[in-house]
Amino acid sequence: MLKFLLVYCKLNLIMTAPKKLISYLFYFIFFFIPLVLWPQTSEIFEFNKIITAYFVTILIACLWVIDAIIKRKFLFRRTILDIPIIIFLLSQFISTIISIDQRTSFLGYYSRFNGGLASSLSYSLLYWAYVSNVDNKGTKNSITALFISTLVVSTYGILEHFGIDKNIWVQDVQNRVFSTLGQPNWLAAWLVAILPLTWAVSIFNGSASSPSRAKSRDFQFSIFKKLRGANLKLHNSTFWVLLSGLLFITLLYTKSRSGLLGFLAADITFWVSTAVIFLKSKTNAKSFVSKLLINNIILLVLMLIAGSPWTPNLKQLLTKDSSTTYGLQPTASPALELGGSSSVEIRRIVWRGAIATWKHYPIFGSGAETFAFSYYKFRPVAHNLVSEWDFLYNKAHNEYLNFAATSGSVGLLSYLILIIVSLITFMRIILRNLESVEISLLTLALLAGYVSILVTNFFGFSVVPVSLLFYLFPALAVTLEPDSVRAEENKLTKISHVQKIGALLLCSFTLMLFYSVAKYWYADLLYSKGKLNNDRGNYKVANDQLQKAIKLSPKEATYWAELADIRVGIVDAAYESGDKDLGNRLVNELYLFSQRAINLSPYNVNLRRSEARIFINLSPYNANYLGIAKKDLEDALVLAPTDAKLYYNLALTYLRIGDIEKSKEILHKTIDLKSNYRDARYALALLLIDEGNIKEAKNELNYILTNINPDDTLAREALEEAK
Repeated sequence: MLKFLLVYCKLNLIMTAPKKLISYLFYFIFFFIPLVLWPQTSEIFEFNKIITAYFVTILIACLWVIDAIIKRKFLFRRTILDIPIIIFLLSQFISTIISIDQRTSFLGYYSRFNGGLASSLSYSLLYWAYVSNVDNKGTKNSITALFISTLVVSTYGILEHFGIDKNIWVQDVQNRVFSTLGQPNWLAAWLVAILPLTWAVSIFNGSASSPSRAKSRDFQFSIFKKLRGANLKLHNSTFWVLLSGLLFITLLYTKSRSGLLGFLAADITFWVSTAVIFLKSKTNAKSFVSKLLINNIILLVLMLIAGSPWTPNLKQLLTKDSSTTYGLQPTASPALELGGSSSVEIRRIVWRGAIATWKHYPIFGSGAETFAFSYYKFRPVAHNLVSEWDFLYNKAHNEYLNFAATSGSVGLLSYLILIIVSLITFMRIILRNLESVEISLLTLALLAGYVSILVTNFFGFSVVPVSLLFYLFPALAVTLEPDSVRAEENKLTKISHVQKIGALLLCSFTLMLFYSVAKYWYADLLYSKGKLNNDRGNYKVANDQLQKAIKLSPKEATYWAELADIRVGIVDAAYESGDKDLGNRLVNELYLFSQRAINLSPYNVNLRRSEARIFINLSPYNANYLGIAKKDLEDALVLAPTDAKLYYNLALTYLRIGDIEKSKEILHKTIDLKSNYRDARYALALLLIDEGNIKEAKNELNYILTNINPDDTLAREALEEAK
């Protein structure tokens, strides 16, 4: 790569090549991030998107510095957002340093990945690189890349609704589509952020006499040029109205309530703000009103046809199906999205726990992205009574409360300041460019999309594609203004030996960063394959793959825990074959692996829960293993004092040890925490029957049959026998 750059320098082209490559990389990231996925990694969507973001950020940063080395001047454009971004990054850095789990705070929670210090730093670098290296024309190309990518995403989402991949996913993807983003709400958040841009372009291309029309006739997106080249007889404005409809119908197919609320916020923001610009001119007023009516009537018709979480679709209206309940139907989906309990009820409980966590860690929080660990300590007892009571909540399902809990008041305040200054940036650009319909409309669209992100984040959390827009929408607005990045004279200068050495060192450092990110990705791939082989009983293959993963990423607690779990199957085989010595040695290895995982992530309740499960399963071979399980559960309860399932498992462990009274005491505590815990009441009833306390046993069994499950066969049989 260095030799290529030096040759370019001799040809007098290197002066502009790095900047051009940076622009192309931004087009790439806008197009590719929403689309990238890989089915063999532990997390198909987010993990591969964040890895792509890291790779591109590293390459952009490298080219940016190479450009500075060649020109002997580092081009850094100052903007109003610089200080807010730096303050926010400092808050995340301090939160990471004092975190209860530093690795999680740096890289993000494993399986979510987005939101740690590394991702925040990456997005911030992308913002600064964009405003410093991309001009007005490049920004239009970036928006084109967004349109093309979203067109692909939406088309695939609609095909999902009609069953193109219904047999691939566990989720009912026909009921709620998620396309290439991995979850309906994430797809909805992306779509509503892009939709206002389609409205802006439809108005601009349909306004024949806008003040800046003559100056900006060259503003024709390449996507439409290609369509014209294919001899499609579509007027520009018509195409963008149709694209808006395509995105909106996909949004409806997500059945995302937060997405539709975000859409409402974007719709009001855009059209009301646009009215202020257009209604000042009698010439443009008529055009504006027609665009307003056409766009919104089409969207209303689409909602009537497809329905929404609150309204029936056309088919249901025509058939007058009174049995249909509008809203979300139960399917296999992540926590807080679907299920027996209302998502509003669950969110209220989780938010209460997030606020309690914030109060306990008021300044810098428990550590960026550590909600999955800190929430357990303050998890409301009421959480035990919802249908998703035993789900893991690794986010507060409210971006603002998530920052409050994990980054404290400093993190939340810095995040809010960043948002406020971003909004001010949009407004200042709009007010400065009222004479240019093109710039003002596109900036208004970016503002409306940004507002939609603020709304969807209130009911959820940012994922990689949405975080990219959160940081780069302000950058797009800044660079829409003419001469936002001034062209410099390209003078042929001789590259000195110092410059060559500097470029060589930089390229070497870049390769090292590439290698680190590639190792991180490949370790996850090996972990995913090892976990799959473990589930299938291929323990030797799984063990080899996990060992390789750990060599690449030795501080990943999840890998050590899985390696310990793999040993269980091997231990079973050793004991069953009569080789007790081998079995004992393998158990010692297993324990060391599991303890390694716990030491790496001491606040991770699930690691202790997992170790307890392992030793309970191994206890038939050696009753002493129950002592390890008991300690694990007791330690876990210190971290999660309201977790009813931990209490229930501890009660069963005491029962296996032979301490009946202690087991009964803990079962009573379990029932106090979760009154509808069927298994706990049934276990307590059997213990009461064994000791002859029939009356209390009947009370427990009758409670099961009356309040939990009238068709519980085991409870009914036990009740009959107790009589």
